Amino acid sequence: MTDYTQLTARELRLKWAEIIGRPIPPIGRSLIIKYLLWYEQAKREKLSPLGFFYEVKQAAKNADSHPKATLEVGSKMVRSYQGTKYEVEIIPQGYLYRNKTYKSLSGVAKAITGKSWNGNVFFGVKK
Repeated sequence: MTDYTQLTARELRLKWAEIIGRPIPPIGRSLIIKYLLWYEQAKREKLSPLGFFYEVKQAAKNADSHPKATLEVGSKMVRSYQGTKYEVEIIPQGYLYRNKTYKSLSGVAKAITGKSWNGNVFFGVKK
């Protein structure tokens, strides 16, 4: 697999033309790299790129159709992060962390880490 992160913008455009064979859309570098990797994977799996994107779309639909995890009011979640233990309580209005209410677990995770996180991933909430 090619390491596209090491390529210059010009080299990425050339690789795009070689692999995808159509003009490069006005998208950011990271998306260009992702598309190139997807096309490589489609080729390895012997799927047409359109077929590959269809498979991805179907997988996303299937993931969305599974029931979401339900957490009961009054439950507490505990997470250790960088050596510190954090506790969040589920309340009717959302999530209580350090006497502040958050609408989402992602908001709590960001308050803890300073970075954007998927709250369910950060706290290990399973479907």
